[in-house]
Amino acid sequence: MLTPDSQPRQSRHDPEMKSTLATVFFGSLAVGAHAGALSLTVLSMNDHHSQLEADDYDLIVSDAATKAITGEEVNVEVGGFPLTVGAMKAVQTAEEAASRSVIKLHAGDALTGGSYYSLFDGAADAKMMAHACFHAMAIGNHEFDDGDASLNTFITNMNDATVCAGGTKVLSANVVAGPDSPLKNNYAKSHTFTVGGEQVGVVGVTIKKKTEESSFPDAGTTVSEEKAAAQAEIDVLVAAGVDKIILLTHVNYNLDKEWMATLKHVDVVVGGDGHSLLGEVADLTGIYERVEGAFPTELTNGSGKKVCVIQSWWGARTFGKLRVEFDADGHVTSCLGKPQFAYNSTTIKNATGDAFTSAQKTAMVSYLDTLDNWHETTGDAATDAAFQVYKDQVDVLKETKLADVPENICFERIPGQGRSKVCEVEASYEHGGAACQLVAKGFLHRTKTADIAIQNGGGCRVDIEEGDFTIDDGYTMLPFSNTIVTLEMTGEDIIKVLEDALSMSHDGEDPSTGAYPYVAGLRMDVDMSKAKGSRISNVEINVRLKAATWSDIDESATYTVATNNYIAAGKDGYVTFATDTVSATSTDTYMEYAQTMVDYAEEIETLEAPPVSEMSTKSYIAPDGTYHTPSLAPAAPKASGAEAVVGNAVAFVALVAAVAVAAM
Repeated sequence: MLTPDSQPRQSRHDPEMKSTLATVFFGSLAVGAHAGALSLTVLSMNDHHSQLEADDYDLIVSDAATKAITGEEVNVEVGGFPLTVGAMKAVQTAEEAASRSVIKLHAGDALTGGSYYSLFDGAADAKMMAHACFHAMAIGNHEFDDGDASLNTFITNMNDATVCAGGTKVLSANVVAGPDSPLKNNYAKSHTFTVGGEQVGVVGVTIKKKTEESSFPDAGTTVSEEKAAAQAEIDVLVAAGVDKIILLTHVNYNLDKEWMATLKHVDVVVGGDGHSLLGEVADLTGIYERVEGAFPTELTNGSGKKVCVIQSWWGARTFGKLRVEFDADGHVTSCLGKPQFAYNSTTIKNATGDAFTSAQKTAMVSYLDTLDNWHETTGDAATDAAFQVYKDQVDVLKETKLADVPENICFERIPGQGRSKVCEVEASYEHGGAACQLVAKGFLHRTKTADIAIQNGGGCRVDIEEGDFTIDDGYTMLPFSNTIVTLEMTGEDIIKVLEDALSMSHDGEDPSTGAYPYVAGLRMDVDMSKAKGSRISNVEINVRLKAATWSDIDESATYTVATNNYIAAGKDGYVTFATDTVSATSTDTYMEYAQTMVDYAEEIETLEAPPVSEMSTKSYIAPDGTYHTPSLAPAAPKASGAEAVVGNAVAFVALVAAVAVAAM
């Protein structure tokens, strides 16, 4: 069993906080006797982004005997809160029966990213989080998308004692709430839990750059440097006698490895922000083709000891299970785990959508059981009942068709990044994602005074999938509470703001890929191997996409630019928008940006990917010099005479060999 051992440490900005000396002195008296071995299982989630429902996935059956019964491709509903909570409860029961202690952690970004947030302002997320009953949650950058008061309401609603008696401790060692922020007394830097008679300290960490530049914390609320804040809080816990430390971070997988895992005394890093899926491809059964590292990733901390790093994808599609063994000195001796998937066997069908027979379903369930990370469940009853209240309202919107989508329209941020759920990477490799390009086009179409429209890639969240486009699809794709504004800008300033966006999306240790720009009515060549200020060239304009031809942008001319009020405020690196001369021209249309896309879809009735000629990224060269547009790549140097002779000889030998093989 896991119970709170002591009150969360009060934030340093809290005027009622006791002195560090007193905390250390009394903490040492309280916990010093607890040092010992521990078998701990960490169950984790991160970045569910208001994606509360299960989703359909095509699985690949590799076992020959099973494949003979089921076929190679099998479709099934995976994830979502009712199924995931049911599976997590079952895993927790099994782990505790095996004499292991369990702690459940969420690494942030519970909020924004789907229609459940857009429609219910975080209430649905809070209810689902209460039923999941995590012991602790880190504050993610998106928790601040609607300011401190909104986050404070979410925290209060999540901690519904009638659903989760112990509540969820909300943690961040480096968020410093402003003097007038309602958050001041509703989160802490860390919390120490009693687990199997041992003290386990959990320290929260929030990403600084994204939170301050890409979200909306209140004036006065700041985020300090991640590493220093985390180490300082770890040191306080260690001085108090806590020898088992978990960092609950929202800084992304790469920085977890480079920053968090290198700190002294840290044992486990449970991370978020990067949406990173870790593990072995074989354990995923085709649900996704790319993994970013091992689950867990084992490294060496700043004290020279083993540290285990995990992250569990995004969207409530999976949860993490990590088994950690601590010795009597509080050091990690081993850690093992896999991403876990909850599925509903009653939804299993074949690749053409036909329901399985009883024998086929039995074979598929038996196959997934052999993988030991797939959990058959019909979901947690209480969670499902609470969820249905919200789902029934969303289902009405799902039935309201706005437009036809003849073919998938691919979501992407940076060209070739591979964020689409339904498209191969090749589809976005040269010019980026057509989905966000279409959003920009919709904004331009509906904002009648605008010459061009700029949209950040992170403001779009999903593909536009083949079939019916509904109201729910519009709000799922554009889930944030933004409006469309217009700005008067010179051609020179437009180029500057696009350079800003490219820098934000690529530069530094923690680039925000969501800053990558999509522009309707403008196109450009992008070369990220060059320095900021010279990455954009050959910029062309086609005002309102009305002309038959494109013309070079006039840097001295003034254009009317439509964009969302989020980046218009200088967020996500679009700092030129916030300069005095540009911001003074800002006019809010008060058109809600998701509704604008909904209206556009309803008006044109058929949504199709914009033609290549309208894609704002005409060509893209990656930071390492890789040409994503093959036709622009430099020709390979011609071989010298001697090299040509050798090359021709090799080719001749290969041809002879090929003919010989063909004749066999």
